[in-house]
Amino acid sequence: MIGGCMKELPAAPTEVTTGITIYEHAHFTGGSALLTTDVSDLADYKGPCGHSSSGMVNGTYVDTTTYDWNDCISSIKVAPGWRATVYVNPGFHEDWLELTADVPDFALVRGYCEHDTWNDCISAIRVRPK
Repeated sequence: MIGGCMKELPAAPTEVTTGITIYEHAHFTGGSALLTTDVSDLADYKGPCGHSSSGMVNGTYVDTTTYDWNDCISSIKVAPGWRATVYVNPGFHEDWLELTADVPDFALVRGYCEHDTWNDCISAIRVRPK
């Protein structure tokens, strides 16, 4: 997806009172965004993490970088009365983790991705009131 055509998530509030807030880095730092509805593919949303790809476009070899939220979350704040289910793959498929409280550092949560943690490993999120 071309960067200019990507959807944007709402900015994160100072105090989380509804939904969840996702963060680029551990301990609720870096880029952030507020989610109050499900996101089936975080790659569809403009975010702070660059992903490079290469390929032929009209007969010319091109390197491109897109910035999105896929595999870019290192911490999450969950508003009181809300819950989230995070998934390794887009479309809410396969490995998942249910969250009902803040996670300050996904590198400390055992998971299915690199280094056996959930850090920078989330591709889809379901968000709902408890």
